[in-house]
Amino acid sequence: MSLFQRAISIFTLVVVLLSSAAVYAKETPSQRLLRREINYMISRIKSPETIKAIEVYSRKGRQAIYRAHSGLLLNPASNLKIITTSFALHSLGSDYIFTTPFEFEGVQRADTLIGNLVVVGNGDPILSLSDLDSAARGIYEDGIRVITGDLVIDESKFDSLRWGAGWMWDDEPEPYAMFIGPTSFNHDVITVNLSLDSSAQTLVVTTSPKTEFVDIEDNAVPGTKDSVFVTRRMIRDINTIVVSGTYTSGFIRDTRDFSIRYPGQYFGTVLRELLTKHGIDVLGRLVVTRHYSDHSPGVQAFSLMHPIDTVLTYTNKVSDNLGAECFLREVPLATSGQTGSAENGIKLEEQFLELCGVDSSQYYIVDGSGVSHYDLVTPNAIVRVLRFDLDQPYAGLFVKSLPVAGFDGTLEKRMTQDYVRGKVHAKTGSINGVRTLSGYVILPRDTLVFSMMFQNYVADGDSMDALQDSICSVLAQYSPNSRTFSRNLRKYRIGTYGITHHRWKQSIRRKDSPALNRKEQSGPTRKSPVPSKKR
Repeated sequence: MSLFQRAISIFTLVVVLLSSAAVYAKETPSQRLLRREINYMISRIKSPETIKAIEVYSRKGRQAIYRAHSGLLLNPASNLKIITTSFALHSLGSDYIFTTPFEFEGVQRADTLIGNLVVVGNGDPILSLSDLDSAARGIYEDGIRVITGDLVIDESKFDSLRWGAGWMWDDEPEPYAMFIGPTSFNHDVITVNLSLDSSAQTLVVTTSPKTEFVDIEDNAVPGTKDSVFVTRRMIRDINTIVVSGTYTSGFIRDTRDFSIRYPGQYFGTVLRELLTKHGIDVLGRLVVTRHYSDHSPGVQAFSLMHPIDTVLTYTNKVSDNLGAECFLREVPLATSGQTGSAENGIKLEEQFLELCGVDSSQYYIVDGSGVSHYDLVTPNAIVRVLRFDLDQPYAGLFVKSLPVAGFDGTLEKRMTQDYVRGKVHAKTGSINGVRTLSGYVILPRDTLVFSMMFQNYVADGDSMDALQDSICSVLAQYSPNSRTFSRNLRKYRIGTYGITHHRWKQSIRRKDSPALNRKEQSGPTRKSPVPSKKR
């Protein structure tokens, strides 16, 4: 290396060091303490190859108080639901109601409807068996006993794509990879119940709901161990539950959930069975079509309705993929009369993100739920959306919809300690090799907005969950007064205060960073409450 090249290198190094020093010089004592604590906890996780991108923003201070790689484009997993549900709530309004009308197309004479019963699917993702039963009972109470025409399921409001772009083929038939439709029912999932008939020593297989739409092929036989395998056969045009393996006399009751192909037909079949149960005969066919909108609307006889706050809360609390996908499609349908599709929804969502101050270089989005492996978002973009939500009239509704640490949703069994329980309102996210957590830490005099996105690890996600929980525990003690912040950490033995000061000084002198023994960890590690691969 020449003398000139060496001089240039030294000059560059000096500039970088001065820039870094300038950045840290702007930190307050509390921010320096926060940086030390978070960096310490990150250093204890033995996964240097894992990307750990974090941003924490103080609403009161109107500035980021911690950043690490927060401009990286990463897979958000179900943290994408923060963007989807925020966009939907902003676009549809807090008073929006998902409505599924049941229409009489024809003439009612005495107890007979001479014509068709039409159900117009409008994308309500939380319709249940009891909802459909209420509709059937309501039609009976209208005096109808015979329908001479068809039972028509109108699916024209959504496009024909039943899965999102970038969804994995081998996720079928898992319940989180449900099929999308405007007339969804029971989350487009069926539950298989397994029990033992002790008198006959045979395996009993039933479904919830009980319906002829699904066939059951029971090949399980008695054996020396309980090894029963259940799946839905993955062949086009077929919904068959296949049971195989062996069971013993000590078999314990079990349930399994599976997605269902052709949700419109599933909805219609169960509805027809409920109509029959309530004493209403449908003489015509079950017709599921996307071209019924050309017909004149009938007389509205009954409607199923769910307010947006109910749908929003369910979607975010349990991380419901169907709810997020329906939200994405509902906005173009309800606000501009466009077909409900991911493509149309994302075009409008881009305008919303611009309103939040998110540049188009900070995301690449193809679905609403975050199931897709194509999705990319920066932690900074998530934080900007969360900040935007706090300044809107619906702020309370949105924050309330998120899981609460130690209380409910996907955070019910996480962060249960008194010093953090109830203070964190955040959305979880996980697919293989990805763990994300973003939301709010509610402090007495401030609200911290944060996003943590960890990606590229080969072990299970327990250690990543534990790291996120530990960081949230530190954030829950944060104060702009560094003495108060330090006192809170010491009181609850969090972070560096979870070990003796002498041991801490020893650890920071080591070149290999403080990767301490598991027994010395200050916070408990716990199993993830999310068993599915994508949440």
